[in-house]
Amino acid sequence: MENNYQLSRIHNYIHGLMSREEMFQLEKEALEDPFLQDAIDGYRLQNGVDARQLSLLQQRLSRRVEDTIATRHAQYYTWQRLAIGAAAGVLFVVLLALLYFKHFNGTAERSTDVTLSEPENMVAIEPLLDGGEATPLGGWKAFEQYLNNQELDTGRGGEIIVNFTIGKDGLPEQIRTEGTPEQALADEAVRLLRSGVKWQGAKARLKITFPIKEMKHPSQSNVIKPPHCFGIEKS
Repeated sequence: MENNYQLSRIHNYIHGLMSREEMFQLEKEALEDPFLQDAIDGYRLQNGVDARQLSLLQQRLSRRVEDTIATRHAQYYTWQRLAIGAAAGVLFVVLLALLYFKHFNGTAERSTDVTLSEPENMVAIEPLLDGGEATPLGGWKAFEQYLNNQELDTGRGGEIIVNFTIGKDGLPEQIRTEGTPEQALADEAVRLLRSGVKWQGAKARLKITFPIKEMKHPSQSNVIKPPHCFGIEKS
């Protein structure tokens, strides 16, 4: 309700001293403002109110309206501040989540090891992600199965690390070994890669573990039988 309405309007309304338009306007204001409706109802309960009483009621009603407006404004600004603070908190949490996934999740994905089976007397492979991202068509399991289905000539076996790039035909090229592996082991690794499956990607770095073969000691191949008693061989 506006502060500028007069209690004399209520008096005129109760005693039918208003026109239809004025009564309609006051009733409309009373629907929108419960304090005006309370004033009208309170006035009906009075048998007679003089001008001084009307003035006192008007002052009280005016103060009540002002206090109500001030309370509404305070509540509005309080909720507005709370809403802004909540929105800022949500944005801060979202920003932290984005930073975490950008800087930590990517590193975790790159450092994830591909676990492959390593049974005895079987060839095992381990992709080294720090040397490339290429992968064999069909997957690592299929590539490992291809290696184990080949006839191997790797000497006594062992581990070897190879680097290579992927050609336009999808086959490994520029194959290089790291360290100083046995020549038979290096040659067999190069042969298996060149004649094997196709790859997708740009380059790769692998550690291939070939099964270790038991090598017989030379003294075990030519065993000299001890002579018979007293150093005389039995004829």
